[in-house]
Amino acid sequence: MTATINVMSLGDLLQHLRGRARLTQTELAGLSTVSVRAIRNLELGLARNPRKETIRLLADALRLGGGRRAALFTAAGLQADDASFEALSVLPAVAATRPHGRDADLDRTVGLLRRTAGGIVTVAGLGGCGKTRLALAAAHTLQTGSGVPTLWMSVPRAAGSGALAHHDGLQPAPAAWMAGLLAGAGGATAEAARLIGDRDVLLVIDGNDPAEGDHVSRATMESLLGECPRLRVLETVRTARDRQQDRTVLLGPLRDQDPATGDGSAPPALAVLLDRAAALRPGYRPDRDEAAALREISSLLDGVPRALESVGSWLLLCAPGELLQMARTEPLLLAAPPCDSPADSWAGRALRQAFAELTSEQRVLLARLAGWEGPWTVEQVAHHFGLGRASAAVAVQALLHQGLVRREPTDRRVAFRVLNLVRAACPAVRPHPSAIPSAPSVLPALTEIAALTELPELPELFQRQEEHPHDSAEHRRNARRFGTAAGVLRDRPRRGHAA
Repeated sequence: MTATINVMSLGDLLQHLRGRARLTQTELAGLSTVSVRAIRNLELGLARNPRKETIRLLADALRLGGGRRAALFTAAGLQADDASFEALSVLPAVAATRPHGRDADLDRTVGLLRRTAGGIVTVAGLGGCGKTRLALAAAHTLQTGSGVPTLWMSVPRAAGSGALAHHDGLQPAPAAWMAGLLAGAGGATAEAARLIGDRDVLLVIDGNDPAEGDHVSRATMESLLGECPRLRVLETVRTARDRQQDRTVLLGPLRDQDPATGDGSAPPALAVLLDRAAALRPGYRPDRDEAAALREISSLLDGVPRALESVGSWLLLCAPGELLQMARTEPLLLAAPPCDSPADSWAGRALRQAFAELTSEQRVLLARLAGWEGPWTVEQVAHHFGLGRASAAVAVQALLHQGLVRREPTDRRVAFRVLNLVRAACPAVRPHPSAIPSAPSVLPALTEIAALTELPELPELFQRQEEHPHDSAEHRRNARRFGTAAGVLRDRPRRGHAA
């Protein structure tokens, strides 16, 4: 169902649907028990206020479901019937499976949704980190535990950014129908509000990023919430825009270390890889050496779920030992399925989009940090580059919110590490460049980040913010986006740490 059908008049829409069913007016009348005269008047626009029972009979005769059924009701100026709503609120079977390593994130998301009826909850993270998968699990948990049905909407993708959702089975016709109502400038909230009414409903808006196409604006969501007080909204985005961080769930990479439970289960990152391999190669059981290679691969791909799923596709073509060598030298190539174009893979798009959200100063810092081995702290960054704590904290927090760095498990300190995929995207900071075969750059557009290392020293780039930390537009923007962590660190006593 495309957005074009949503703007048809009732008569045009009914005629269009009858034509799709290859029925004459007389045949439709016989199937629906609605008179030929009534059908003719509806198609000619002579019947201004059709009865809901008439529209229901016609929808049943035309065997309409999901978006088409709801569109017929709304075109008639009526609230969609229960059959329309039930068809729109069926989740795919994968929603019933809890995602590996996301128990805490899932519990927090569901908890926020249960107590924020009439509000917006945001799941944010780097592309490929599993936001859609978490949203599916949260919707299923809320529906089975509290009886709250879900209306799923996938935002239309911009040309060249991937037309289909990563997970199949998301009911493309209903999702497109919802997108036609809410996406784009203004958003037709009245029709969606008529469908939802005073029901207790969860609306999921998956991929709600402006760069992806006609996204759903915050004003449209708030307008819909104002008309439907029992509605709650869950959106997935790359960068959280919600100023209320207590309603934001930030997803990072999966843990690639052994779990502390000691029950012998695989780490979440390895479990995702093995699940995908088992789905594509039924009965596959890696031996000891293969399991060790797959474990190292999951670590080299940073525990990013979509990258690990791609490894399962490569296992159909190469042995784990060969894939391990590829992970060490060309991790970006391995992170995408073999059928994807290396120059425009999902990983390339995700990293380009994340880099675009950074300031030039933050890009320089990222390029330099990518050359560091081992974890590092905010204070080490400030000391090594001669930065003030406020600037260092805001910059590191920006990198964390874009998913370009990850927190490292340590006993006594908060430490971070640049993702290996990010290091591979910046040729100037790749380790052991001689080991990398000569080939066209996987991400040619990302070489800009390497060129940024030729800019003036970091203290000069950050000097304006240090001189007037609370007056600069950049500081105010970062403070609004990332909260007050920078101010807290600014007041801490300085310690000398060598990176």
